[in-house]
Amino acid sequence: MNKYRKPIILLTLLTFSFTLIMPIPAAMAASPLDTLSQTMSSDNNKSSSFNFLNVLIGMLLGNLLGKSNPLQNPAVNITPLAPSNDGKSLTNTEKGNAIIATAKTYLGVPYVFGGESPVTGLDCSSFTQLVMKENGITLPRTAAEQYEIGTPVDKANLQVGDLVFFTTYKPGASHVGFYMGNQQFIHDSSVAKQVTISSLSDAYYTEHYIGARRYIK
Repeated sequence: MNKYRKPIILLTLLTFSFTLIMPIPAAMAASPLDTLSQTMSSDNNKSSSFNFLNVLIGMLLGNLLGKSNPLQNPAVNITPLAPSNDGKSLTNTEKGNAIIATAKTYLGVPYVFGGESPVTGLDCSSFTQLVMKENGITLPRTAAEQYEIGTPVDKANLQVGDLVFFTTYKPGASHVGFYMGNQQFIHDSSVAKQVTISSLSDAYYTEHYIGARRYIK
């Protein structure tokens, strides 16, 4: 037993040091113990000494193996990479296209003067107000009020998503729709009695056109 005293003391100190640094996984320690026990045999004194050495070696190997294998070490936290995000904002063209895409979902919704429901009916300005709201832009309720805000745009410089205004049953802006490009606009028409697509080139809309406003920034 005496000849194992120094190695035992050394292993004890080493094991104690590793134990302070990290927890001892019992399941990992059992495996080297079994292996060493099967390969070592002697008299009773040597057996007891080796058994003690087995425990110390098992504890030490268990700690080392536990540290080297993150899948079996609960202290290791494996976090998946988050998806990348370039943080780019939409361009004006993309915003305009999104507005028109939203407006098209209401094609066929009936026209109701003063209406504010996409189920029972909308009028021209409640239609534009609703579509803009769904795209993060707040507009007042009436065509005249919508005409008073936003940035004035020349007819030659119209962009997709601009609002185009007309004077119809009363002086001033009394009808409104979304410019779609190629001289087309989408609006809730009292003549068609629903949300529809018309052309700025039509004689009626050419004569009654009074201006456009841009709200996309």
